[in-house]
Amino acid sequence: MNITDTAKEFAIAQHGTQQYGEHPYSYHLAQVSQVLSEFGYAGDEAIAAAGWLHDVLEDTPTTYEMLVSEFGKETADIVFAVTSEPGVNRADRFRKTALKIQSNKKALIVKLADRIANTEASLQSNPKLYKMYLKEFSLFKELLYNPQDVELLPLWNRLIELCS
Repeated sequence: MNITDTAKEFAIAQHGTQQYGEHPYSYHLAQVSQVLSEFGYAGDEAIAAAGWLHDVLEDTPTTYEMLVSEFGKETADIVFAVTSEPGVNRADRFRKTALKIQSNKKALIVKLADRIANTEASLQSNPKLYKMYLKEFSLFKELLYNPQDVELLPLWNRLIELCS
């Protein structure tokens, strides 16, 4: 079994009975993985594994040390970077988290895939959540967008299209 398959099984087990709207949480994780694959990142094991694992530090008893032990430091660092920091509200938490994401390009790729998957899902089935993502988009872009990073433009263009 490769690291991505191991990460998938681990993440699904760790999230257990958690839900993503009306779906099991694995639905969201699969959507993020699909976005990463669609944009050509499935071949990068650390990114592909982190796509499945991106919420385990935030939403499960999983520790950073467990991730290092199971998946290596690079994958664990990506997951740590996208894990929300404590704050007084969503904007404050995101500002603090964005500082970690800015210094890890692979974390930015995973965060973009996560936001694309969340925005697409909310557009289809949760208008209230979609409005929240639209409202947050300007801060998200302000803190993370770099037009000189040509590699990430396809991901950004998809997100910009979803939020237009």
